[in-house]
Amino acid sequence: MMKYEEEYWIDYIKNNELNKKEASELLNLDIYSLMKIGDSLRSFDTGDTVSYAVSYNINYTNYCTASCPICAFYTPYKIKKYEINKPNKKGYELSLDDIKKDIEKAKALNVTEIHIVGGFNPDLSIEYYESLFKEVKKYLPDVTLKAFTIPEIDFISRTHGVSIKDLILRLKEAGMDAHTGGGAEIFNENVRKLITTPEKISGEKWLEDAKLIHSLGIYGNSTMTYGHLENFDDIIDHMIRLRDNQIDTPGFLSFIPLKFSIENTPLYKMGKVRYPSSGDKDIKVYALARAILGKSVRNISVYWVALGKEMAQIALLSGGSDLVGTAFSEKVFGATNRKTSTSIEELNHLINEIGRIPALRDTFYNLKEYY
Repeated sequence: MMKYEEEYWIDYIKNNELNKKEASELLNLDIYSLMKIGDSLRSFDTGDTVSYAVSYNINYTNYCTASCPICAFYTPYKIKKYEINKPNKKGYELSLDDIKKDIEKAKALNVTEIHIVGGFNPDLSIEYYESLFKEVKKYLPDVTLKAFTIPEIDFISRTHGVSIKDLILRLKEAGMDAHTGGGAEIFNENVRKLITTPEKISGEKWLEDAKLIHSLGIYGNSTMTYGHLENFDDIIDHMIRLRDNQIDTPGFLSFIPLKFSIENTPLYKMGKVRYPSSGDKDIKVYALARAILGKSVRNISVYWVALGKEMAQIALLSGGSDLVGTAFSEKVFGATNRKTSTSIEELNHLINEIGRIPALRDTFYNLKEYY
């Protein structure tokens, strides 16, 4: 009976868009059936290749006016003026000289992508970001510059009184090639209010901004943070809203479920989240992602930094088709004590171990080299 159910769902999903009720019904299956469904759909959607980019992260500041309970990376912007001259200050802003040093490190690593995100820092001008982008493109002209979460873009626009359209056009002129897709968190507003602050835009505004940014030719990833205060109804709702946005105004290159890393976050310190999500939940999230989003967003990406490398392999057997990237110099998840690193050789090994084909890709999921 279970095999029949698996075959029924695989065939049904290939030919239909799941609604909320159907997605919830899918969760009634046992975990192994969900894995098989997710993996079969992955094979149908993307084949046996597992891709990744060689990426280097530049986190330009951690001063932030948002100070979200879900985040361990930020230093509250309000304390900046008190620690300016302190040698052991918690907050930082990278100067252009600092950024040049990062660019030199990235160049030595032969990266294909520069990933730029930071805090909501009102002291940084649009000209600062333009200069940052121009420096990257000056020394790494062939590297894709993927910058800013959608809430960051909205914050810079509001802070400097510039429309999102005009801001994107300026940043595009300076070298921006794609957005990162971060900051989606979870769209359910009741949960969102508990894990973010009013400084961060609503889920509805995130989706609205994504449509506008995509219409201007800047594409990027889509994300969801899970494993905090949400439930599966919230997860399903989030995925369906992303899918509907993509159908209306295409521009999402991939979907990346981000497992909440609890250490050092206010949510953990307040006792509101005591444990990370289980492996069982991780598998269900990836199987659901493939079932709900796979036709409209073919690349379901597994962020090994958040999941851990072994669990990332299991996620690749449950619907995932991509390992995001090397994430050299990543600091946001690093703030939650996830001190981890990798190499092209290790990513290839992780992929080969599960019988898949490793491939280097660019930011836009064009495959460049097989291993």
